[in-house]
Amino acid sequence: SGDIPFPTETWTKPTWAVKGWEDWFSMQEQLEEKLDAILAGRYMTLLWANAGKPRPEDKELRESIRRLVTDFHSRPLTIGLGLQLFGINPVTKTLTVHVVGASHVETLNTRLTDYDELTRMFPGHQGMEVVMVGVDVVDGAIRRPPLATPAPRGRVYLSSYKGLYHDFWESHVETKLAARPDLVVGFHPGLHACPDLLAGWLPTLLLLRDYRLPVLFTVYSEQELKASLQILVELQMHVMGYTANPFASLRPEQVFSSPNKAPVYCSSYYIALLGAAASAVPGVEELEDG
Repeated sequence: SGDIPFPTETWTKPTWAVKGWEDWFSMQEQLEEKLDAILAGRYMTLLWANAGKPRPEDKELRESIRRLVTDFHSRPLTIGLGLQLFGINPVTKTLTVHVVGASHVETLNTRLTDYDELTRMFPGHQGMEVVMVGVDVVDGAIRRPPLATPAPRGRVYLSSYKGLYHDFWESHVETKLAARPDLVVGFHPGLHACPDLLAGWLPTLLLLRDYRLPVLFTVYSEQELKASLQILVELQMHVMGYTANPFASLRPEQVFSSPNKAPVYCSSYYIALLGAAASAVPGVEELEDG
């Protein structure tokens, strides 16, 4: 409807000081007024007029709006977190981020401004491009070719490629039609889901490993985290760390439409990867210590 998300301002705290959603909400000026405006808006009235259920109390609706806002901003803030984890500073150079395995979740009705929170997070940045790469990328505003030149300064430029990542690498990155990524992010790659899915991911995972690209994957649950870690370790990828994501979505979702299981939350945990495990590549310890 356009009411959510509400307009946000440049961060008033340094990125390292924003530890999670409470800190993020505390930076939003006139937050209550913004929430009240959404509550009183035409779309909220229409929603409950057509829902066939009694309208909840304003307090409950306010909390619900907050959860939806976190769901909207979770992906850009998780990308920002990944940049911090790997010590990549957007203020010092133009950056390219590849979102690998992108599907309708990341690309359906995505607007060109949907990742602008990265500009509020890193004021004065040199320009960022976020390229969505995946076989299920949906047609829309961001279906435009990746940039071969640096992203416009102070802007987040969204583009996409419909296809497998290793094909994209061969046809676009190696031929300089698209920039090499500073960070690769995968939202819920689902490596553990089935052998067929893992087989599809295998060439991409090996490419990410062998080119030593900084990678951040997110998963829904602790169970998925353990299963994914096992696969990544078996592929001799260097796991730098994994933990709960402070910018996980707070909007609960049913597990594969199963109402009997506890709900899950998007990007609940993240795994940071860089290159091959030390045991897999002789001499890597010296490189890393240097």
